[in-house]
Amino acid sequence: MKNNNKKIANLLGMDKAITRRDFVNGTLASSALLLSGLSSTTQAAAPTNQKPSSGSPSWDPWTGFGGTGDYAKSNGNTHDVVTSAHRIRDNTWSQLPQSPEAAEHYDLVIVGGGPAGMLAAYEFQKLTQGKKRCLMLDNHPIFGGASKQNDFVVDGVQLIGPQAANDFSVPAPGSGTQMDRLFTELELPRQYEFSQPVAPYQDIRLSTDNYTNMDGIGENLVDVAYYFDNKQGASRPYFSKNIWSDKLQNTPFSEQAKKDLLAWRQNKGGTENLSDFELDNMSYSHFLSQVKGYDDAVQDMCRPLVGLLTGLSPENASAKEASRFVMNLKNAIPSFPGGNSAFARALARKINPKAIDGEDAFGDMLFGKVNFAALDSPEQATRMRLAATVVKVEHKNQDHQSDKVEITYEKGGKLHKLTAGQVIMASGGWVNRHILTDMPKVISNAYQEFIHAPALVINVALSNWQFLAKLGVGAVRWFDDENQLGFCGNLRAPMQVDGHTPPMDPSKPAIFTLYMGLYDKNETDARRQTLGGRIRMFSTQYADYELLLRHQMTRMFGKYGFDAKRDIAGIVLNRWGHARLARPAGFMMRKDGSQNPLDIVKQGYGRIIIAHSELNGAQNAHGAFEHGARAAKLAAERV
Repeated sequence: MKNNNKKIANLLGMDKAITRRDFVNGTLASSALLLSGLSSTTQAAAPTNQKPSSGSPSWDPWTGFGGTGDYAKSNGNTHDVVTSAHRIRDNTWSQLPQSPEAAEHYDLVIVGGGPAGMLAAYEFQKLTQGKKRCLMLDNHPIFGGASKQNDFVVDGVQLIGPQAANDFSVPAPGSGTQMDRLFTELELPRQYEFSQPVAPYQDIRLSTDNYTNMDGIGENLVDVAYYFDNKQGASRPYFSKNIWSDKLQNTPFSEQAKKDLLAWRQNKGGTENLSDFELDNMSYSHFLSQVKGYDDAVQDMCRPLVGLLTGLSPENASAKEASRFVMNLKNAIPSFPGGNSAFARALARKINPKAIDGEDAFGDMLFGKVNFAALDSPEQATRMRLAATVVKVEHKNQDHQSDKVEITYEKGGKLHKLTAGQVIMASGGWVNRHILTDMPKVISNAYQEFIHAPALVINVALSNWQFLAKLGVGAVRWFDDENQLGFCGNLRAPMQVDGHTPPMDPSKPAIFTLYMGLYDKNETDARRQTLGGRIRMFSTQYADYELLLRHQMTRMFGKYGFDAKRDIAGIVLNRWGHARLARPAGFMMRKDGSQNPLDIVKQGYGRIIIAHSELNGAQNAHGAFEHGARAAKLAAERV
């Protein structure tokens, strides 16, 4: 049986020397278990013996291949990032040696280099006219937080996909919104063109981002093939294209299920005149089954999307939060080549003109190499120090009225200390609650109520996508509660940027992207559900994810000419352990009338300002920019 499994794996391409990092031996199996919090009695699957190809960049077997270019060592939460974070959680960082250098002092220190931290740094520098010293500390090898990208080069074609955050809306010029001002100040275009497939495939409708094609968002704008098998009642596996356009006629659902699915998608009956308070205090499952009386097929259909975007399955997610994802958009959502990495890069260039090589052109901002040496230059009013994990932040002498805050961070295996007049905590709540050691009890208690859910984004570099062209689609939807290897994948129509637009030719390379939440639908406790998903993700080896993916794609696309060994040119996993602030029933609107924990945390204390995107109830660019700007304004007023 073991030899047969190896033979199948090799047929799927596991022995092919692609741009991949497999497990060399079993040394990381136990590490993955430790990362997840599992005991040694939990079994992990046996690793492969495939060695990395020669000349490949540094790698570790749990993280896997990170792509090429500036983001190659920062695909999601890498092994190093997760290990450092868990050192904070377990309070073992103090065992590291102290660096002997004299402590630096800054007017402002910003913890976290995601969109909130980047925007705070930019706004503070602008408000203080660059006359105050500011330092941004981030634990990743490159700025951007979840707004980063994966890069591939396949057959001479550069491919770029988002690691997580993607899509944006173009603000109306002169509207006076924050995004309107940012687009002007960051010199971002207001009009974009996207490449469509070449003839004779020009009629295939591609999404311009990685969300529009998902259930109920803007699927009506994209050609999507649904894969059905015996789990959905099909007598044989088959694809059905654009199932909603013919009212689900070519699907295996029962007549009652079809009726209820169509009603759900059309949002008939709305929210049954329930108040926001009532909706927030019931699960989406309760709303669909008890209030609406829908067939179970509706929950089965929406579960993966709700699980991804809320972090919880319908059984735990609040009805108010989950019901808003039936959008049926009328216009496509654009996305930059690397998703929201473009916002982070544009901010980096404005904070430090030497941060990215090239001229002021839009293409240079998107594709220029990052000048890492310039980011932490003493000549800069605002410095960015990467691969620096903050482990402790507290007011000097434990006095919230103190004029200084002490910051301890780890870099290069050593502890370093500095002080600041003020600190903006733009890092996520999952780490803030551990490193803010002198928090008032009321804020500490509020932070303990935060529940964070994992997500996984996989970018697959393909040498061609002829199998999708034969189906006449650029996106696919399937049902997989067992392996939890996503529920959809798609190609994006690439944004046209001079000299950097890959061809949309089925015979040419492209990126196939999968977004997925991780959850056990049978778990009725939200905290246990998110923990279980995180354990599952952290204890699954890179090679095992790769094999699952190759098997899944072969099962679906094999009859359309797909050959995993021939057609897959590279795979990058982006693991996000705390991707979503989960909002279970009753989290936002309290039955006892008590204050929401987000509003409590938002108040900050002493010289510490708390500003991360989840304070709006969800992690996204708008929330990050809102709180980054709020924090910068407050810091500038106090300085």
